[in-house]
Amino acid sequence: MSRRVAICQPHYIPWIGYFEMIDRVDTFVFLDDVDFIKREWKNRNRIRKQALATETKWLSVPIEHADQRETPITRARIAGTEWTRKHLDGFFQVYRDTEHFEASYTLLRTGLEREVATLAELNVALIADICRYLGIETELRRSSELDVGGQKTEKLLALCAAAGATHYLANNGSATYLEPERFEAAGIECRYQDYEHPTYRQASGATELAFLSHLSVLDLIANHGPQALPILRSGRPVHA
Repeated sequence: MSRRVAICQPHYIPWIGYFEMIDRVDTFVFLDDVDFIKREWKNRNRIRKQALATETKWLSVPIEHADQRETPITRARIAGTEWTRKHLDGFFQVYRDTEHFEASYTLLRTGLEREVATLAELNVALIADICRYLGIETELRRSSELDVGGQKTEKLLALCAAAGATHYLANNGSATYLEPERFEAAGIECRYQDYEHPTYRQASGATELAFLSHLSVLDLIANHGPQALPILRSGRPVHA
């Protein structure tokens, strides 16, 4: 039986392409037992800077200093709780006049009010909540629970085997190190996501805004609510 699998590190309130990847497979594996790296997407993401702005700003989750190097994401501890109010207040100021503000704000608030200790716990729970809201029913698993070894392609292959994959959907960013021929040799068809970011209406109240791409998925939800899933699917390649 055919089984499509994708694997990616757990990101904080990710962009819409992340959720398109989850939506396109049968099993999605959070790669949470690799090292946390600062200034990537694991602990931060972008929203509009102000309600009518044409610039963006970061919402960043602080990580305890001792865990900022050579610490797996699943053990990277969040530093304090004060930052959660800043994220909620910042999001409120930007999106309070969007059509579906309540849905997007509730998702963020529910995630940030959970009692979690690590970045992996926070991100996985938030992503699962957003998937449920969007109507994505893909099975979600964590690599730390599958307990396989190896590095890069070797590890991805082992995770695919553990998840029963016949097809592997790869992030385009992995093209620099992925060895597709090894997947083919293992009987797993390897294909890249090739996602194209769709343009959608962004507005604050009655004011139409200049489109900003690659923001957190919460921007799409704030603007389009239950119509978010077909919009994010619209960037999917024809051959998918």
